[in-house]
Amino acid sequence: VSPKEILIFGGILMGFLSVLVLLVGTLLKDSLPNVLAPEERQFAFDYVIVGAGTGGSTLTSLLAKHSNGSVLLIEAGGPFGLLSRIPLLTTFQQKGINDWSFLSVPQTHSSRGLIGRKQCLPRGKGVGGSANLNYMLHFDGHGPDFDSWRDLHNLSDWSWAQMRSFMEAAKAKQSDMFEVTRDYSKLTEALDEAQGQFAHKDWVFRRSRYNIKNGLRHSVQQQFLNSVLKRPNLRLLPEALVKRIQFSSSPHLHASSVLVGIKNEENKEQEFTIDVGRELIVCAGAYQTPQLLMASGIGDSHMLDKLGIPLQHHLPLVGQNLHDHFNVPLFVSIGVTGPTLNQNTLLHPMTLINFLSSGTGPLGNFGVLGNVASHGGSSPFGITFFGAGAIDEAALMSISNFKGPAFRALFPRYYNASQEGFVVISSCLQPQSRGSVGLFNRHMRRNPLIDPNYLSSEEDVACTIGAIRSAVELVTSSSFAPLHPRIHWPKLAECSNFGPFERDFLEHHPSDHYLECLMRHIGLGSHHPGGTCALGNVLDSQLSRLQGVGNVRVVDASALPRPISGNPNSVVAAIAVRAASWILKSELQAGTNA
Repeated sequence: VSPKEILIFGGILMGFLSVLVLLVGTLLKDSLPNVLAPEERQFAFDYVIVGAGTGGSTLTSLLAKHSNGSVLLIEAGGPFGLLSRIPLLTTFQQKGINDWSFLSVPQTHSSRGLIGRKQCLPRGKGVGGSANLNYMLHFDGHGPDFDSWRDLHNLSDWSWAQMRSFMEAAKAKQSDMFEVTRDYSKLTEALDEAQGQFAHKDWVFRRSRYNIKNGLRHSVQQQFLNSVLKRPNLRLLPEALVKRIQFSSSPHLHASSVLVGIKNEENKEQEFTIDVGRELIVCAGAYQTPQLLMASGIGDSHMLDKLGIPLQHHLPLVGQNLHDHFNVPLFVSIGVTGPTLNQNTLLHPMTLINFLSSGTGPLGNFGVLGNVASHGGSSPFGITFFGAGAIDEAALMSISNFKGPAFRALFPRYYNASQEGFVVISSCLQPQSRGSVGLFNRHMRRNPLIDPNYLSSEEDVACTIGAIRSAVELVTSSSFAPLHPRIHWPKLAECSNFGPFERDFLEHHPSDHYLECLMRHIGLGSHHPGGTCALGNVLDSQLSRLQGVGNVRVVDASALPRPISGNPNSVVAAIAVRAASWILKSELQAGTNA
């Protein structure tokens, strides 16, 4: 049997699997238990939770399990299909029915190589939220992040000493995670060798750990939510959009109910009200939590007045302080068999056989093999290694919004289905740039105005240049030499005055002007948004109670006052665990005093 025939057979087999996955996923769509029935829709619930993402799913689980009250979890999407469980197929969900598919406003300081200078901003829409759409990477947290909350934002309750136990409580069991091993590929071996070679630096080397169990995504939905879905004190309301929070001012300002909209089979909206007995907890994420608050009259009075939204409470920093990591990718081809991801590897029959039999191989993780971080100094940075040799042009362009010339400059060997290589991604861990979330109008079915404002701070430019130069130092080191790496500096017409010149491909030290031009053209957001309802600004330090509104909390990434020095998902889960502990403590005290 020729290699070509093997690949054809593999392609047919993979196609069959994809169809099977979609069919099974469709069949499983209506399997959520305890869905709120129409005749119940005038009921009041003690706890109404808006959004079933990382924060909402974790919080719902703990309240349903330990509270004496009734709990309603409202989610704008439905269940995710089986496709979301297969790690490598994650990107195929983007732009689908379980993705809000937001776009940023045109960027002033970045995104020049993207169509309309707009960044794609995927967010999960469905039970599990972005935890069922993300790349499943686990991060244990970085203690100084939390200490900076305490020291720089006067959040005395949020030091690492106080958060460490909640991080542990939110963490999956070791048996429910997958860690990339040293011998996974030649790239992981090179990273292991580099750890010794660069021991004199303050660099922290980590092989990737994933929220993956037996080859399948193991998100907060599997870890927390699924086990409580049939509890009698819990109801779910999927495919329902909270359109407005309704307030009462007697005896003091508080949320009395939420207005919910559900579209019927004829796409006509039916609206009804759910009363809030004790607390409303908003977990709609860093984009939609501020959108809902502003649409309900909580925000800057001048902005709300311009939009004709009646003011309920003046909180001018709602929607401000948006932060996100910003990535600059570089493609590195290698002269050996990695193995790394490419079309030939994915279409090989053994790839499918290994995955179906043991959950291993390329389909069983997302291909991010490890990262290196420097937390020292004033500009901490991260370098991530993604083991992909051949990047599919159509697939990546659709989820990144790249213009054709920019994509082909970044991945000049996109056409080679057997190409071996990796992408090295450089980013600033504590970016200083801040953006905002605003409104077109008060209608929640209209996407919010999202401006990440990437690279508006010159400090971020300098930090990212430092990260790129450190990444190059790694890739050109003796530890990587057995891979015969070649860095493909993108040849962008808009940057040609600055490079890359012939010497840059030999010395690998292009000018700062070229690197800045590069990042302003091909840099991409990390999809780690946060900060838009920050602790200390919009929320008080008793987790996330909205300042001036007694019974509304926010439990999601919008509460983060500063960026997390890694993937934020585990931190959001830890915040939800802490919120649950505070809510349950209040409940216990209320019962004692009754």
